[in-house]
Amino acid sequence: MVFRKLVEAALIVVLIVAAVGQLPRLNHMLRAAQIQLIKDSQSSKWGRAMQLPLTD
Repeated sequence: MVFRKLVEAALIVVLIVAAVGQLPRLNHMLRAAQIQLIKDSQSSKWGRAMQLPLTD
């Protein structure tokens, strides 16, 4: 039940962002968040994750 509400919320966000023409920006934000999550969860013995440049 919680997963279904999460999927519905994500779909609403994507539809709104698509309606205003900002899908590339949302895609970039999601990829940057994924890289940051990997970076925050990695061990100190791992290599460093590549950081995406921020574009506005």
